[in-house]
Parts: sequence; structure tokens; C-alpha cells
Amino acid sequence: MRVLLLGPVDLRDGERSIGLGGTKPKTMLAALMLQPRQVVPIEQLIGHLWDEDPPRSATALVHTYVSTLRRAFASTGRDQVLVTRAPGYSLAVQAGESDLEAFEALVERARRLERAEQHEDAATHYQRALELWRGPALSGIDAPFARAKALALEEERAGAEEGIARCQLVQRHFSEVISRMSGLVARNPVREEAHGLLMRALYESERQADALAVYQNVRRYLDDELGVEPGEMLQQLHNNVLNGSLERVAAPAVVVPVEAVAEAPVVVAVDQYTVPRHLPPDIGDFTGRAGQLDLMLRISEKTAVASRTATATVVVSGFGGAGKSALAVHAAHMLRDRYPDGQLFADLREADPDLGVRDALRRLLNALGVANTDLPDDLTDRVELYRRKVAGRSLVVVLDNVSHEHQVRRLLPGSPHCLVIITSRSRLTGLEGAEFVELGFFDVEASVQMLSRIVGEQRIAAEPEAARSIARLCGGIPLAIRVAAAKLLARPHWPLKVLAGRLSDERRRLDELQAGDLAIRSSLQLNYTELGPLHRRAFHLLTLLDLPDFGAWLAAPLLEISADDAEDVVEHLVDLRLLDVVGVDPLGRVRYRFHDLIRLFGAEQAGGERADEAVLRMMTVWMHLVEIGARKLPRVTLGLRPPGLNTGEVDWRLSADVEENPTGWLKAETAAVVRSIERAHELGVMGSTTTLIVSLLASPFAVRNEFDGWQRILDVALTSARTSGDRGALATVHAGLGQLKYEQDDFAAALEHFGLAREHAEAVSDVHTQAVARAGLGTVHRELGETGPAAEHLVAAAGLAQEAGDADVAAAALYGLGAISRENGDVDDAVESLGRCVGLYREMGDPRGEALALRGLSLCHRARGEQTAAADLSTQAIAILTGAGDALGAAYARQSLAKALVRQGKVAEAAELLDACHEVFAQHRDRFGVALAIRTMGEAALAGGDDVRARELLEDALVRWEQLGLPQWQARTLRDLAAAASADDLWARAVDLAASVGGREAAELRELTAAGWRAHVRQHL
Repeated sequence: MRVLLLGPVDLRDGERSIGLGGTKPKTMLAALMLQPRQVVPIEQLIGHLWDEDPPRSATALVHTYVSTLRRAFASTGRDQVLVTRAPGYSLAVQAGESDLEAFEALVERARRLERAEQHEDAATHYQRALELWRGPALSGIDAPFARAKALALEEERAGAEEGIARCQLVQRHFSEVISRMSGLVARNPVREEAHGLLMRALYESERQADALAVYQNVRRYLDDELGVEPGEMLQQLHNNVLNGSLERVAAPAVVVPVEAVAEAPVVVAVDQYTVPRHLPPDIGDFTGRAGQLDLMLRISEKTAVASRTATATVVVSGFGGAGKSALAVHAAHMLRDRYPDGQLFADLREADPDLGVRDALRRLLNALGVANTDLPDDLTDRVELYRRKVAGRSLVVVLDNVSHEHQVRRLLPGSPHCLVIITSRSRLTGLEGAEFVELGFFDVEASVQMLSRIVGEQRIAAEPEAARSIARLCGGIPLAIRVAAAKLLARPHWPLKVLAGRLSDERRRLDELQAGDLAIRSSLQLNYTELGPLHRRAFHLLTLLDLPDFGAWLAAPLLEISADDAEDVVEHLVDLRLLDVVGVDPLGRVRYRFHDLIRLFGAEQAGGERADEAVLRMMTVWMHLVEIGARKLPRVTLGLRPPGLNTGEVDWRLSADVEENPTGWLKAETAAVVRSIERAHELGVMGSTTTLIVSLLASPFAVRNEFDGWQRILDVALTSARTSGDRGALATVHAGLGQLKYEQDDFAAALEHFGLAREHAEAVSDVHTQAVARAGLGTVHRELGETGPAAEHLVAAAGLAQEAGDADVAAAALYGLGAISRENGDVDDAVESLGRCVGLYREMGDPRGEALALRGLSLCHRARGEQTAAADLSTQAIAILTGAGDALGAAYARQSLAKALVRQGKVAEAAELLDACHEVFAQHRDRFGVALAIRTMGEAALAGGDDVRARELLEDALVRWEQLGLPQWQARTLRDLAAAASADDLWARAVDLAASVGGREAAELRELTAAGWRAHVRQHL
């Protein structure tokens, strides 16, 4: 057995990887392995697993993950590795079972050998230590403690690399040292020892200039990033290399030198040349872009290659205000020493293709010392003169604000020793041989750093939260940050929170982001003016919708164009940097999003644009596609489709996407459709179409427990229905709210909404919605243990369903009545009802309903003591629900199977099933399911004789049932808890509570005691 941390966290038995499930068990394994053979308290483990936001079930989850790890260790034959020791757990690994401990031991041995000057053996041990690494340490774990430890381990890994290099240097293996340390300094640019070893190896290889260049690079990096100079030892090494006084590594043998013959220097006559210094001033507060700057500097190194024939060209692209020009100018200033023949600069903003190139050439040639009187009139002759003047020279040429490739082709010098830096809002991918540097948005930390450099550290440090708020509201756009900083400099008496408050008002934000000649609105206007009528209308409509992200197809109904044309329109907005690409959805389609400031600008420009008809077309298409998706997914809620509505037709390719992968489509589009419904309401475009979409989305939301989006669209629909006074719509919406509240286990609110739905539906004679509301009322009362009202409502629902021809409502009512019969002890009647229910669902072609009815039948067989039949029915239900893609329903079926297994004495097998159930319930935020899983775990522990664990789990479950307000489940849990604790007072509470609810269990409890129930549970294994 081996525990591996130096790479992806893994547990192995030989070469076999032992599956640990999700990231939480792996995180716990790492936390324990970082303190081997020590007790790690449960509170510390909770902190490692959830940082500062643990769930209320954290302790129970820790026990679950401990069980998972113990099963994994047991599969390797080491079932005693993870031991319980108050107040937590300890991992009793042996020597050699951890790659981390092996690494540390090998490095320590290597250091001892190195100190003893046994360099060959030391290098071997360092190498063996490094070979244990399989990738970044603790990868796959996203927890603060793991990230901190991974950084420390990377430092130790780099130290081992340097150890090998020290040994290789003594052995005069200079090329190996150069190769190894070049890679290390590229990955770790602040490690001074690595730079020193690289400089020594280069110096020993007669590459003094390269050794000095290494020092200049690290000095520049430390100054730019940390504001410090290299350490004293590296400075001394640089001085020794510079003056040739560095002591050489002792040679293994004496080499007799051959006297060299000095050659006379060659003098070459050259034309008089004026070195141009034509760059704009550098920005003293330049911030960020370290990665892009490093890439540009590395590209510049290519121009030093003697065999190179092409000019190195870099295109810096990005949105307006990203700091393209600032980066280009900053990089050119940094490269002055590398390009001694000068720097040239030309701004091509708003330049006519020919006149602009002619004027740019005039300015470039003037900078190179050519007078206007000597300039050729012919453009081709002017290009030739420019290229002759720079031939054989080493220059940086910055061409700023380029629009198209053809603008710059004649401005490219022919010298391979020149570097051309081009800035453009477009990517200029048609420029042959160019390399591309893309500028994105700053994150909040970089934005705050930029504010600090401009405004001053003290002012930012005094109000850090306000500074972060300003940074977020500027959206990571450097120009916006600079404008905000300029406004703060102009008003030194303003607290930062004043500007943060003014920027928070979306209506004023663009006005606030203006100071002097700096304005974010002016920057955006440059690209906006390039939009044609169709693209401009698309920009207006899409920004008005304010969607979190969207697919290109959405422009088709908005503009009444084809899906292909819609994609072209949207991609043109991307080309103009008015729209961002944010990724690819599960269907392989590109998703787009507007930056907040661009969205505000677009909505501002759209003032007065008529959007109602376009939005109505879009909502109709949404309705059609949502209906397809809902039809293809498991039906979790009873249908609420308003009658008499036709969804119409849309592009067959859009329908095909939904048909092929309804789950992926809904996952990709849910956020957009929810926001579309909200915006349609805000724009005054509502009606039956929106009500239908809201109704259709109920089941897809329920199957994923996606409560937030469901609540938002129902709130919109309710407001609309109240405003219009449409009682039919009110009935539909209240029924939907009842279903939502039931799924959220908020039973009081569910009863209220189902009751209102019934009233409105009766007022308009909507029999279908009446049936749904009565079925909902019956289901909620049944969950609360109120079987009398439950049966009354369910019988009424069955009658209404028959009148309306609603087979699904009839089946749901029959299921509820069967469940009530089972709870009341009439198991034969329950079996008959649930058997009919299975048949109804099969006739309707509803596999999910069939599976849930089969699970209900399994509970009946379990009540009879027929555990094999119960397990078989639950297994059938699991297969059907898994095939239907209903993970939550399958988890409930697995819970019923686990309970049957407990009754069969298969406690370990049941425990594994329950762990998986608990994880699914927690992921779906299903409070009832979580409580049920924990209670069943407690039952299994009680049956297996582990009273301590049973009490812990059952106490947790009892709190959850009390929070849910479910007395029947409280009584059942109290019964088992009393047995586990041998507590007669708890038993008395269970008896009283069961009597208040009624049903078969009340009579059973009156005939037993806590000790009797405990014996009963264990003898039935």
C-alpha cells in the first residue's frame, strides 16, 4: 500500500489505484497524511474540508468520508490504518508507504552526502527523490491548506533540482546544469541560487555574455515584480563574471594552453546614422501583465539568432481600454539595451489605408534622420527607402492602434534583427508569421494594485473594501481603473466609499468613469461606430436583455434571420471587442457574454429602440425549445400546461440540439431563459407564452432541485398574473409555487399555495389545475402524517383527474392513497393500489412514475418481512431511474434497497449504498433526503451493534426532522434512538408522538419497550 501526494492524490495497492470517490475523501486523506501517526481533531478536518463555511451536517459527513477511506484501506489488506483516537483520527502509516516521506528522506540523505563531498552519490539521491513526483503536489484538491502545502513542496522540489545542479557543477557537467537550471528559472524566476548556478555553468562554458544576460533578466524581474535588487551573493557573482575574476571549477586534468595570436581589429566605414528614440514616455505606474510581458521578451530573444531571416512580429490585441498601447510602449522601453539601434513609434488610429501608411512612413523616416525634402513622393519608393535605412540594424518598431493587416504590411522592416510590436483591437490573424499576445480583464487583486500605484498605498489601505468595490465595478478594464483613480486624485478629500457608491448606480456609472480626456464611453464609441444597421440592432437588443450568457442562435428570432446569419452577426460583435466568448456549452456551442460596462453602454445607445415584437418572438422560440427539453426529461411534477397554446415551429437544428441532449441543453440555457423571463416582464412583454414557459420548466427544475431559478420565474409570473387579474394564470402559478415549496420541504407554504391554486381554478372551472392542486394538498398532508385530510384530497384529485382525462394526476393520487394504506397497516390494500399505479404509469410511458411506484411496492414487501422481494423491486426502480437520468429518484430507490439489505444482515453493503445516497441528496440540497439517509445510516449502525455511532447519527437525523416539522419521522427516529441509548424517556416521547400521528406504528410501539425494540432489530438481521 502507498499513499501518494506528490502529484494527484491517490491510494495504491501495488500498481492498482484504489478509487476514493469524490474530492472530499481525497482531501481528508491528504489532511491526515500531512500529519502521519498524529491525532488530527475532527474540528481541524472540518476546517480543511470546508474552510470557514462547513455545512450543518459536517460531523456526519466526516464520519461518512472516514468510512469511505476505511473501506479503501481494507481493500489493500490494511484495515487498521485509519484509527479513531479522541478527539479525532490518526493515520498509522508505516515507513515507505508515503511518497512524501520517502522524498523527504532521500533529500536529507542527499544533503548529507553532498556535505561529505560525495557528489555523485548525492546527485543520485536527489534524482531518486525527484523521480517520485508525478505532477504538481496535491493536485485535484482545492483547499487552502492543500494549496499552501503544495507551494511549500514545490520549493523543496526546486531545492532538490538545485542540489543536483550543485553536484553536477562540481563534476564539470556544465551542459546538464545549463539545461536543468534554464528550466528551473523559467518556472521559478525569483530563485536566486538557480540563477547563480546557471550563470556559473554558462561562464564555465565560455558563455560570459549569456551569463551576464541571466543576471540582467533576474534583476529586471525582481525590480518590476518585487521592487528589490538581487541578493549580495548574486551581485558579487555578477561582478566576478563581469571582470573575469570568477574562480574556475577545478579541472580534472591539466590542459596546456596554446598561445593565441591577436588579430587586428577591422574598421568598417558606415553611413552616418541617427539613433531614433521615438517612443512615447513609459508609464511609471505600469501594473500587471507579467505573463504577457515575459512572453514578449522571450519572443524578442529570437532576433538574436544569427541564422534568422524573418522579422519577429508580436500582435498585442484586446478590448478597448485593456492597456495594449501601455504594454507595447513599456516592453519597448525595457528592450532598449537589446536593440541598440533605436526605437520607432507610429500611431495608425483612424488612418486611411494609403494616406495613413504614407504619413506613418514620413514620421518613421524623419525619426531615422531623413529630411522631408529627401522623401520620395512614390509610396513604393518610400517603403524601399525605409527598409534600406533599417537594413542590418537592430530596432524596436511599435505600430499602435492598427485596424487591419493591410495597414502594416508595408511598415514591416526587412531586417531579421528588428522586433515589431503591433497593437490592435482585432486579432490580425491574417498577418503572416506573427505571434499573438491577448490581453484579458484584470482580476480584482490586480485592479486594486493598479489603484494603489496611482492613488497611493496609504489611501487604499485605509479603505480596502471600498477599493475592492471600485475595482469590481470597473470590471477589470485598466482604462476604467485609471479614470476612477484620476477622479480620486482630483478629489483628495473624497473617501473611497463615495466613489464606490456613485459607481454602484448603473445609470450613472459611465458618466462617473470620465475624467478630463479619459472616458470609457469614448473608447467604446470607437468600435460602436463600425457597426452596420443589422449589427447595431443586434447589439442593442442583446444588451437590453442583460443575459448572464447566451448562444448565437438567440439573435435569430430577435432579428428574424437564419441561425447561420445570427452566428455571423454575433461573431462580428466579438471581432469588434463588443462581446466576449466565455466558453463552450455541453452541446459544443460557443457561449457569449457582455462585459458589464459594454452592456451598460449598449443599453444606453439602445434608448428608444422598439424591442417588444423581437422579445415576443424570442419568448416563443424559448417556449418551443423548453417544451421539447421538458418532454424528454423525467417528469417529476404534475403538468401545468395551460390549454389551447401552440408553440409553433423553429429552426430544425435548434430543435435537434434539444432532442439529442435535453439535459445538456437545459444546463446550458437555464440561466439565460430565467433572465429572459425576468427581462420580458421588465420590458412589458408578458402573457400566456411566459406562463407556459414557467409551467414547462417546473419538472426540469425539480429533477435537479434548482430552486433559485424556479423561484425567480414563478415570482415574475405571479406578479404578471396579479397585474392582469387573470385567475386562470394565478391558479397555474400558485400550483407551481406549491410544487416548489413541497420540493423545498416547506410544507406550510406548499399547503398555502396549493389552497390558493384550488380557489382560483374552481373560480374559472379549470378542472385540470383543480386536480393538480388537490393532489398536491393530499401529498403534503400525507408527508405531515395527517392521513385523514390527505385521503380526502387524494380521492377528490382522482375524481377530477378522471373528469379531465389526466392520467398522470390519477396515477399520483393512486400512489398517495396506496402509501396511506401502507402507513395505516393495510398492506394488502396498499399493494393493490400501488400495483394499479405501476400499470397506469406503464400505459402512459412514464418510466420515472413506474419506478417510484415500484419503490412504493418494495416498502410494502419490506413491511411484510419479504426482504428479498423488497430488494428486487428497489433494484428494478434503481435501474429504471438511472436510465431515465433521474439521479435524485435513483438515490431514494437506493435508500430503500439499503434498508432491505440491513434487514437481510448485509450491513456493510448497505452502508456503502447509503454513503452514495447521502452524497446525491447533499448535492441536490434535498433536506428530506439528507435526513432520511442519515437516519437509515443510524438504523444500520443499530442493527450492526455499533450503538455509539447509531446514537450520533440518529441524534443528527432527529434535529433535521424537527426542523422539517415531520412528527411521524421524528417518532420513528426517537424509537431507534431510544433503543440505541437504552433510554426509556426517549421511548416514552416516541410513543406519545406516534400516538398523536396515528397509524400502524402507534399500536406497535405501545406493545414494546426500548430494550425490546433493540432486541427485535438485531434478531431480524
